[in-house]
Amino acid sequence: MPAKKRHATLRKDGRWQCKVNGKTFINKDIDEAIRMADEYDARMKLQLFESTKPKTVRTWAAEWLTTYKSGVTDRCYNAYSTHMDRLISVCGDKLVSDVLPGDVVLVWALYQGMSASSVKTAQQLFRGCFDAAIDNDYCSKNPFRAKTVQPPKAPAGSHRALTPEEISLIRTTEHRMRPAAMVMLYAGLRRGEVLALSADDIDLTAGVIHVTRAIRFDSNAAVLADPKTAAGVRDVPILPPLRPILAGLTGLVAPSASGEIMTEQAFSRAWESYLAALSRAANDNTQRRWWGRTRKHKAILAAGGQLPPFREISIRPHDLRHTYCTMLVDAGVPLKQAMEWLGHADQQMILRVYDHNTPARRAAALATLTAHLTPQKKTPGVKPGVKRKYRLAKPAKQAASQ
Repeated sequence: MPAKKRHATLRKDGRWQCKVNGKTFINKDIDEAIRMADEYDARMKLQLFESTKPKTVRTWAAEWLTTYKSGVTDRCYNAYSTHMDRLISVCGDKLVSDVLPGDVVLVWALYQGMSASSVKTAQQLFRGCFDAAIDNDYCSKNPFRAKTVQPPKAPAGSHRALTPEEISLIRTTEHRMRPAAMVMLYAGLRRGEVLALSADDIDLTAGVIHVTRAIRFDSNAAVLADPKTAAGVRDVPILPPLRPILAGLTGLVAPSASGEIMTEQAFSRAWESYLAALSRAANDNTQRRWWGRTRKHKAILAAGGQLPPFREISIRPHDLRHTYCTMLVDAGVPLKQAMEWLGHADQQMILRVYDHNTPARRAAALATLTAHLTPQKKTPGVKPGVKRKYRLAKPAKQAASQ
């Protein structure tokens, strides 16, 4: 009997997806998506793992990572390996079936003080690893799902919205990274998206930026790929502050010194140079090493005056995207529209910004409350709650004929 042909479905982003055994395989080519699914199904039917033999955490973690996470990028895979190394350092020599909630406590102790994203990633990996162990009969319970043991609390999200002064510096300080910074600030593009952006993706007539590609880094090298998520393929409106920046643009928005797509190191160096330019602009166009040593500064000090401390501008690329999201919220843009422009399929990140109070929102709330409590002026001759009825004036009587 011939094998049943596997089917694939067309996604909204134009790619094909094929599901098998709870896993989804996505590719631009329908035949390739089906081939990937068939290959995975064949591996599982050949019983890649020897389920009859006990496994140590060390052995199983290595097998699980290389099989279940083989499709991720090298950068992501290496990050996952670091988490699994922490798990192995605590209970690597134990059998998977012998890991107890007490061992989990020791694992989570290694994550004290780490970011919320690191803790969340580790929790997803460890739970996935032991869930798969249950499926392969290596254990009967998942110790990382025990309700009595929870990962450490960590601050959620260290990104921030820029101050008005910082925004002004970005808008007025000349530098080769200024167009990229403006696009991230007023269109909300991610770093990888802005590095892949060129003049061909900008439609000034329609007033939109077409986001269709992104750069990811693989051992410093730039690799052109699809955006981070399917929702990342989108059109973003060109806001007024951004239009003059994009009007005369040719080639890439953020090219390297040679005009090519930047490597990761090249971007880091360019961004450090940009922050140094912003810092000079914020400190009377003076570099840090000359602060307090210029003729003007020496005259101020000689006259008994004091200089404020040098202000170091420290902005991360994602802070610009965070600021754009905050702008959308402060402007009252609906959540669904904000998700579309930001390229987010998940509303949780945006909801955190929606829940975060800002001076603009406080001022708007105070104005609304003040208006509510301020008595309205009464119109003379009109009772409150009663509408005045207006009638047309009667025509004047015609004068009697003489």
